[in-house]
Amino acid sequence: MKFSKTALYLICFLSSSFIFSQIKVSEHIQPSTIAKQNNNSLYFVDFWATWCGPCIHASKYIESLQKQFPENFYVLSLSQESPEIVKRFMLKHKNGLAVAIDFEGETFTKNNVSSLPYSILYNAEGSKIWEGHTADFKPYHVQKFLRENKSQTTINRMITTQAYQKAIAKEEVTPKKDFQFIKLRNGVDNKMLQVVRHENYLELKGSLKDILAYSFDSYKNQIDIPSSINNVYQMRFKLNTDAYNEKAKVILKALRLKQINKEVKGEALVFDIKTPTFWDTNQIDWGNDTQHFLIGDSEIKADNVTLNQIKYQLSNLLETPIIITSRNIDSNVHDWDIHYKYFELMVSGMSENYGILVKKKVVDYPRYIITKKGG
Repeated sequence: MKFSKTALYLICFLSSSFIFSQIKVSEHIQPSTIAKQNNNSLYFVDFWATWCGPCIHASKYIESLQKQFPENFYVLSLSQESPEIVKRFMLKHKNGLAVAIDFEGETFTKNNVSSLPYSILYNAEGSKIWEGHTADFKPYHVQKFLRENKSQTTINRMITTQAYQKAIAKEEVTPKKDFQFIKLRNGVDNKMLQVVRHENYLELKGSLKDILAYSFDSYKNQIDIPSSINNVYQMRFKLNTDAYNEKAKVILKALRLKQINKEVKGEALVFDIKTPTFWDTNQIDWGNDTQHFLIGDSEIKADNVTLNQIKYQLSNLLETPIIITSRNIDSNVHDWDIHYKYFELMVSGMSENYGILVKKKVVDYPRYIITKKGG
């Protein structure tokens, strides 16, 4: 069978069009100030979100990797949140990486990205040559793939901008009711609780178990809930309302669930607070439009959060219940900087900075049993 020159050219053109434009974005937030050239052999996409604590640490790690390999290796940080949210976040958490928006989630969906942080490495032909958790991508990977992939292509051929209709999304609409919820399809974005504080409301998205753990300020394994009712939800609480202040109570009532508290004995961390020396709110200042927590692989920093919110974050990072012995738990907001990776360092830091004595003990702690009413 013979092909005409025109047909052969058309096949080559279509092949080229298919190979490239592997990464589609709706808007560029900032260009890379680290990558040195337009033609590159490797393109690394870091999927992230402003609400994802581990993503923040991962982006710092990837930024250092981009600095080690400024040539032939190009990193793009890609979020599917609104440009306004990401822009506000970047004002407080600056980095030198290229940042873009996949607002309609096309690139996320195409690559089945369901947990964060997650990354994919492409070569210049547009083939995936590595993918996985961002922290698992090491400098030796870059060196290996640079040796094996000599072809280059331009940034504009690999990453294309596909405009979206901005009018379809209004990020800061005040909810009509103090509490609103919708049930989502199970398996959608439920591997990690999403917590986003908007101007007028708090939005939670994840499994009911994770949402209740957040609402109770507890370790998630203290929530005992049947799989049949542990569905995935998106919930919104209007700020400064009774619904916001009594999240767990409002959720249980709306979903017609009942709660039974049971004391169980097991190992937990005990926070003994006799003479607190909590920081005020002037130690850290990220502004009003950013998330309250920055969680790395060894430290947790927080701007204007309560002791109970710190308890929730630490208990789930350390995967153990936390009991506070003080009867009058401080409900004010404070700034925090806590090392949690090494226990002894955490103990000394909590004592010196905040007057919190931390001990591992076998104690009674609450377990929240959730069932359907009438079940």
